Amino acid sequence: MSDKYSESDLDIERKPNPKGWVPPRAPYNPYDPMDIRPPEGYPSEFTAPRKAPKGFSSVPVESTQYGKVNDTMKRLNYSPRPMSDLYPGQYKVLRRIDTDHRLHFGSRIFGYVIVGTALTYAIFFHRWNRGSENVFSNTYRSRLNLKEKVLGLNEREHDDLYHPKDSGASVRGVEDSKYLPDSLRKTPENELVLSRPSEKHILEANRIQQQEEEKMLKQLDYHERYLKEFIEKNPSVVEPVPQSPDTNNTPRKKWLGIF
Repeated sequence: MSDKYSESDLDIERKPNPKGWVPPRAPYNPYDPMDIRPPEGYPSEFTAPRKAPKGFSSVPVESTQYGKVNDTMKRLNYSPRPMSDLYPGQYKVLRRIDTDHRLHFGSRIFGYVIVGTALTYAIFFHRWNRGSENVFSNTYRSRLNLKEKVLGLNEREHDDLYHPKDSGASVRGVEDSKYLPDSLRKTPENELVLSRPSEKHILEANRIQQQEEEKMLKQLDYHERYLKEFIEKNPSVVEPVPQSPDTNNTPRKKWLGIF
C-alpha cells in the first residue's frame, strides 16, 4: 500500500461555483496593476487594536468592537465630511445644529428660577440659628422692616427685629507664641533689660507708696485730735488772731462827687 493517494482519491465532489463567481484576491497583490493599495494598508493587514495596560502588572485587554472600528477608520484616514464644491481638495464645514434648543433653554431658565428662589428664601425669609445673630441677620431684619410697614409683625418677629439675641460665640484668645516669633516675643537678656522694672516691681512699688501715704494720713489725724483736745483743756493758751480791717465795707471816695 503506497503512502501517496491518487488524484481520483483526492477528487472531492462539491457544488459548482455560482455564476459570476471570481476567485478571491489576496489582501495585496504587488504584481496586479489594478490593485491600488491604500497608503496605510488594507484593514486585513492591520493588527487588532488592544487597550493599553493600566499598570505594571496588568495585561493588555482585547478592544471592543467600537474600538476596532474606530482604529480602522483612523488608519484609513477616513472622514465622513463631504468634499467641498467650491474649494477642491477641502472638506465642507459642518455646523452643529441644536435640535433641542427650546428644551435646553427651558431647562436652563428653570434651573435659574429654582436656584434664585432657594437663595432668596435662605437670605431674606428663613430664620437661621433660631433668631440669634448670624450672617443673614441684616437681610432678615430688612425684610422685617418692610413687612412691619406693610402688614405688621407678630410677637416673635418683633423680638427678632428690636431685641436680637446674641450669637453666643465666644472669641478665644490666641497665644503669642502662635503668631509672634521668639525674637520679638522674648527680649534678649542683658544689663539694661535686667535693670528695667517689670510689672511685678511696679505693683510692689505702688503698694509701698500707698502704705506710706496711709501712715502719713493716720499721723495727721492723730495730731489734729491731739491739738483739739489740748485747746479744749487749755483755752487761755490760745491767743486771739488779730483781724485785719475789712476794706470792702468802707465806702469809696468819689472824684468831684461824681466818679
